[in-house]
Amino acid sequence: NIKKIGYQIYGCISRLFRICPVKKEKVVFFMVHNSKFKSNLGYMYQAMKKENPNRKFVIVSKADLFSGGKLKKIKGALYFYFGLNYHLATAEYVFLNDNFLPLSCMHVSKKTKIVQMWHGIGAWKRFGLTTEEDPVTRDAVEKGNKKVTHLFVSAKRIVPFYEEAMGISKEKIYPVGLPVLDFYFREDLRTQARERFYESYPMLREKKILLYTPTFRATKEENDQLLKRFQADKLKKALGEEWAVLVRLHPAMKGQFVEAGEDCYDASGYADVKDLYEVADVLVNDYSSTMVEYALLDKPIVLFSYDLEKYDRGFYADYVKNSPGPIVTDLEQLVDAVKKQEIDEEARERFLQLHYDYYDANNTKRVMDILNQ
Repeated sequence: NIKKIGYQIYGCISRLFRICPVKKEKVVFFMVHNSKFKSNLGYMYQAMKKENPNRKFVIVSKADLFSGGKLKKIKGALYFYFGLNYHLATAEYVFLNDNFLPLSCMHVSKKTKIVQMWHGIGAWKRFGLTTEEDPVTRDAVEKGNKKVTHLFVSAKRIVPFYEEAMGISKEKIYPVGLPVLDFYFREDLRTQARERFYESYPMLREKKILLYTPTFRATKEENDQLLKRFQADKLKKALGEEWAVLVRLHPAMKGQFVEAGEDCYDASGYADVKDLYEVADVLVNDYSSTMVEYALLDKPIVLFSYDLEKYDRGFYADYVKNSPGPIVTDLEQLVDAVKKQEIDEEARERFLQLHYDYYDANNTKRVMDILNQ
């Protein structure tokens, strides 16, 4: 298997770099799942820099390494196998936001803390080893995650789900919250988010905004069908002049095309999804974990789940009984639910309790306290 050979080569190079000493106060942030450094890893960088400005920081995005022209990709691959490998071997802290499969073959110093901050908050749809069928990937995840020293999650209730999905023992899982959650309890950051958005989209300052954040499906055909069923242009016309529609696709749907029209915008490339949450009047979702964060804002959520019976990922709680808003299956129902903008406080509270133990701006502090123990 080519992937497995790639992991083994990475591991051999890693062994060579083990002759180099671990450098105290060296911190690597590797964005396996690209977040443009706007989520947990970005918040940890700010906190660790504030605590000690003399730390050496190495910030790498996998997406940036392997994008662009042929020459840039070759340079990216060389840096990935040698430069990044060296930094991982010599760092005191390594922060990840997704499974890093070459870790399965790496030789990591006991002096290095490998910290996993999964890119999704809470535990809604099943993920990781719970759904992975490829034996090579399963083996790499299980072996690699044995080397993770800390995994941070948002609630005690979901620890068993992460233990199963990531193959990390519960003793290494800390349900103290995740740094990005501080955003939702800091008015200064939320104000900055609104202003950033309206600098990019000044024409929407007086509009009501519908934000659509669907998750990906198993095939390209199903993803194409997803956009056809949503019918952004028809939806916009039905909602009227006061509304604008923003669509943000999952990174796994890269290359899918959103047909933008008047007051319909493809926001998939917008840098920080939290800005979009902040300005949206209604979130339209399906099965995506984006609604786990959005629910903290106490704004309407509508679930456009036209393929619920076919969606095969599964959930950690009954989808119909625990959803934070109305479930709709066609355009007419969707328009009606969006126009009503109703919030079912009881449903929202039930949903939040599935995912959160803390509702404050001290998540980063709790994480830092544990890492400094």
